[in-house]
Amino acid sequence: MKIINIANKVLASICILIIFTLSACEKNEQPNEDIKLEDKQQEITYSFTNPNTGQEFTIFHSYLLYENYFEAVEDNPDESLYKLYQQEVVQPVYEACLENSDFADSATLLKWVPREGELDTLKNQIGLINKDYLNEVFEESLVKSSDILPSDKKTTVCVFPENKRTPSEMLTIVETGNIIVFHSKPDLLYKAGMAHEYHHSVWVGKHYNENAYLTGLDYLILEGQAVMFETVVYPNLNSSYLVNDERFNKEHWSKIEPYLDSVATPEIIDEMIQGSSNGLPNYYGYSEGYKMIRSYLSLHPEMTVEEWTSKSPKEIFEEGNYIANYQ
Repeated sequence: MKIINIANKVLASICILIIFTLSACEKNEQPNEDIKLEDKQQEITYSFTNPNTGQEFTIFHSYLLYENYFEAVEDNPDESLYKLYQQEVVQPVYEACLENSDFADSATLLKWVPREGELDTLKNQIGLINKDYLNEVFEESLVKSSDILPSDKKTTVCVFPENKRTPSEMLTIVETGNIIVFHSKPDLLYKAGMAHEYHHSVWVGKHYNENAYLTGLDYLILEGQAVMFETVVYPNLNSSYLVNDERFNKEHWSKIEPYLDSVATPEIIDEMIQGSSNGLPNYYGYSEGYKMIRSYLSLHPEMTVEEWTSKSPKEIFEEGNYIANYQ
C-alpha cells in the first residue's frame, strides 16, 4: 500500500515509496511489436461504472500478458529476456497503465524481467489467479470508496503477478494516479487495501502538484489519510489494527522529526513510513500518520472526508495539535 512520487525521486501503496518502473516510451521496430491487444481485450480488461455516480473504472489484468512472454521465450531461445519482456508485456502495460508517467527513462525495468529459472513458478502462480474473484472484490471496494469520495477522473487498476523484489502488494503511481496490484493470494485486506490506494489516486488527481516536492510530513499525512479512509469504507475490515501503535515514543519521534519539513532521501522516507529499521517499529509512518489524522478529526469532528482530504498536511499537523504528544 504505497504512493510513488516521481517528482521527488522518492521510493514509495498505501502507500510507501518504491519506484515501480516500467519503460516503453521508445517503440523500436521489432517483429511482433504490435501486440494484438484488441483480440484479448475482453479477457484482459474489465470495465465498470459506479451506478450511483457514473465514475469509470478499469481493471487491467496485466499478468495475462505473460502468456505471450512465455511463448516468445520458447520460440526465441536466443533472444534476450529483457527485449522479449519489453515487447510482450511492458509496451501494452505502458499504454494501459503508465501513459504520461516518467518511467520510460529508468533502467531499473531490468529488475522486473522474470529470470529463466523463475518461469515455471511464475506460470503456476498466474494459473492460480482467480480473475473473477479479483473483479468482484475490487469493484465492490471501488464503488464503496467512490460513493464516499467521488472523482471525475477514470481510475485504472493494473494487476501483476507477485514479485518478491517488491515489498508492497499495492501502490499508487503519482502522475497517473493509477493503482498497481501485485497479486499474492486472495486476502481479506484486498478490499481495504484497494480503498487505501483509491484515496491516494483521488488525492493525486485533485491535489498533486508535479512541480512541488513532498516532505516527510507530507508522506506521513498521505499514508495516515489513506488508512483513515480504509476505516471509513470498511469499519470492521481495515489495516488500522495492523499498523497502529498507540505509544508516543520520543526516541522514535526524534529520528523522524528532522525530516518533517524537508525533502529526505528515498531510503529515509522508506524508513520513516515502513519502519522495521533504524530502531523504528514496523509500519511506523502509517501509525504516526493515522494518529495525526485521528487527532485532527477529534478536534474537527464535523469535517467530511472530502474536506479533510483537501487539507494541507501542515494544517492537519498543527491544527490537530499532534506535537503535544511529544512535549
